[in-house]
Amino acid sequence: MTDRLTPPAQPPECEIPGARPTPVLLEGPAVTPPPDSDSADRLRRAARGAWLAARTPALLACGLFWRRSVALPAVTLVNRLLVIRTDRLGDMALTTAALKDLRTHFRHARITVLAPPAPLSLLENHPAVDHLVGLSGKRLPESLAGRLDLVVDFTPDETLLGALLARRTRAPWRIGFRAAGREACFTLRGPRARRDLHVVDLNRELLAALGVARRDSLPNLPVSDREKAEALARCSALGAASPRVVVHPGARYPSQRWEEAAYAAVIGRLTERLGAACLLVGGPGEEEIVARIRALTPDALPAGPLSMRQMVALLSIADLFLGNNSGPLHIAAALGVPTLSVLGPTDPVRFLPCGPFDHVVRRPIACAPCNRGACWHHTCLVSIEPEEVARAAQAILDAPPARRQAA
Repeated sequence: MTDRLTPPAQPPECEIPGARPTPVLLEGPAVTPPPDSDSADRLRRAARGAWLAARTPALLACGLFWRRSVALPAVTLVNRLLVIRTDRLGDMALTTAALKDLRTHFRHARITVLAPPAPLSLLENHPAVDHLVGLSGKRLPESLAGRLDLVVDFTPDETLLGALLARRTRAPWRIGFRAAGREACFTLRGPRARRDLHVVDLNRELLAALGVARRDSLPNLPVSDREKAEALARCSALGAASPRVVVHPGARYPSQRWEEAAYAAVIGRLTERLGAACLLVGGPGEEEIVARIRALTPDALPAGPLSMRQMVALLSIADLFLGNNSGPLHIAAALGVPTLSVLGPTDPVRFLPCGPFDHVVRRPIACAPCNRGACWHHTCLVSIEPEEVARAAQAILDAPPARRQAA
């Protein structure tokens, strides 16, 4: 199979002023998918579209009573700032760029982040954040009601939870993206939740609406020396010397997961050719995926059960991350670790990792990106061969070590 698969040894920083560095996109020949036979999925999408169309005027009508538009706040008036992120690991990792810019702009404010426990743990000891509050269910913690000056909701789509939580704080300044009527919960006018922008750039548009100057920060995550030392000790106990490749074969949706046998084949090739130590990691519910790959190759080293911070520390000492589009991918990229991801139905415009040392293998196909959680053919993934991924990984590992400063 002929394809363009050899990445440059050290991808250069983007030289265009104000531009975000882009990952190296490795595309093979185009393939043709079978005819669409998933009528149930089309019906679900149509029903969701109808529901959002009906919801929008109802929310906007409620906004006539809820909403009180205000002018942008002066920096000196914002002493207590809340950031809301109600979604998943990768979304939080990508939001760290915006957190850094918020800290620079509102330098005297106390910045609190409200999020589910797992994504929230990524921000432990983050220099842009003063306080972390866990979100359990859909209720606003009582400690936040009526005690905030500014609330920023980074939800990039029509999901309503973040907007409702922002409204319940009763903060005088509230901002978020406009989508399907959710803007009724805010007092400041935010941008539309566009689908033609990367999430990092979309967050920058929201900050610009708040008066925050564009600084082109990249996602960044801190890891303490103690955490790194513990990760190195774990690797030593497993006999995992350099080069270390952390392999995460899981993903939230089945349609995003490359075949387990393919991962096993790549692990075998990297072990044989480079003596690489390939450490398998998996999140909650992914234990069986890890076990099946271990059964396919003796070269896969199980990292074992890991807390979120332990996984972050392990990623931080890796020479390469290999996996699907997932939370750990974006965590590794935020740590400045070179990454190689296999991209299936996910929209590359919005969700590619956004650093200069990130590499993506994908197959051009007419139906991609479809962003479907399930698929009846998986052509975009099954057409990617283990050998091409192994060669791309080898080229990255053979290159001079290079990573950016993460935080």
